Amino acid sequence: MIILREVETVQIDVPRHKLPQHMKEGTILSVFFDEEGNIANAEVLEDATESARESVQQLLEKTNRKRNFL
Repeated sequence: MIILREVETVQIDVPRHKLPQHMKEGTILSVFFDEEGNIANAEVLEDATESARESVQQLLEKTNRKRNFL
């Protein structure tokens, strides 16, 4: 499943074999669709994925610190 970042309420079911092999949950992709709505090209955005993972990790750490403080 692909969730559009700009409109996270939009989800598109995509067969796994149509996506890059080395991706996993949380991977950020650049996806281009053809005129029929099929995936024409999909590539992993490594820098964006790593940045998002770091942001999530920081939020989790902040939440845990607050929880331990209370």
